[in-house]
Amino acid sequence: MDRKWKSREDIFNYLEEYSQSTKEQIDNYKMKNTLLKSYVFETFDQSLFESSNVLTESMNVQNLFGDTKHSLQQIDEELFILNENDKLIGFIEQINSRFCTLYTTESSKYSDHLATMYVKKSSILDSLWISGKMYDNFLEEITSIHHPERFTKMKFEFNAMFEKNFQIQDEIIEHKVSSVSLVEELGGIVDKLNGVRKYFSSFHSVGSLRFPSHVGKGGHDVYQNGKFTNRSDSFSDHRMQLKQIVAIYQNMTERLEQKTWIEVENIKGKDISVINSFKASPVTIRFNKPLSSFVFNNFIEYTFPKGREPFKIYGEIKRVSEERVHIYGVDLHLWQNVVLDLSTEEFILFLPKGTCGNTIHRLVTNIQRFLDPQIDVFIGDYPYEGILNQVIGGEDY
Repeated sequence: MDRKWKSREDIFNYLEEYSQSTKEQIDNYKMKNTLLKSYVFETFDQSLFESSNVLTESMNVQNLFGDTKHSLQQIDEELFILNENDKLIGFIEQINSRFCTLYTTESSKYSDHLATMYVKKSSILDSLWISGKMYDNFLEEITSIHHPERFTKMKFEFNAMFEKNFQIQDEIIEHKVSSVSLVEELGGIVDKLNGVRKYFSSFHSVGSLRFPSHVGKGGHDVYQNGKFTNRSDSFSDHRMQLKQIVAIYQNMTERLEQKTWIEVENIKGKDISVINSFKASPVTIRFNKPLSSFVFNNFIEYTFPKGREPFKIYGEIKRVSEERVHIYGVDLHLWQNVVLDLSTEEFILFLPKGTCGNTIHRLVTNIQRFLDPQIDVFIGDYPYEGILNQVIGGEDY
């Protein structure tokens, strides 16, 4: 696109016009445009991580998204143009010190690959990870503020990939893969969903949810990996809802960090000896029913020796038994330490101070998608959902 971009207003006006044109095409069933997509990335908040070795320079947007193929042109302190070999790819906005987003009208095949590439090549960037439990809270919220005859779309995804034996290359074993999309009116959808979940646990694993527009028809599809697609006629509404979700996500993450970080305090005893006192709340992920020994060990051997996606934790396996292991590892986002006590009944996670709370969201999201959709999650003895309810409700705890 041969166009001169001089200001934030120029760019946002273009994206507003593009959104209006695309919605008209959707309504007339004559799609020429690709949908506007936004990819949210988490970086790093240095004020929360005193012990980190992450350098300020490495967090610079130019360094995070620029490489031999991609260059950035700065518009203002928080907005940049992203080019690939002089071709416009999109725009990057620094939402705050911890989150940034890429707006692009490129095809999903290209933009999904680009977003994945950026996360894979950087130890600073991670995706936004929205679990089924977080979606449930968002669904409760949108049903309370929108007319009951407004529509939403939900996609449910579960892949029991660890039922497959990865050690035998040519073996053909079927495993459960569920992918269901529903379009429903908001009125009564929560009760309907709870009814379906009594019979199909896969409906606890939500892959995406459509947030209705506040200013018109259509809405915004929000995916579990932090991708947002605009199906409304308003870029400003798209950006506003994206920022609201990021604010809730950041608040939740920082509360988790405050509760879960392990801190060591030296306490002097009466005999002048020094005793180490540990203060932290472990994260417990409890399965609806115990994993089979085969699935459990397949997950362990597939995930931790190479730090494979999507869990991204590289670690040394200390085997206690066939049904329990300890993992002393590092999260490949920021290369911070994590300790896990894993069994077929529950996973327990310990986060030393400085480890990003996004690790919790990533684990919960992908355990629901690949191991057990119907898990219970506790921070200490407090439910994960309880903290999210307080964040959305604006209450303190």
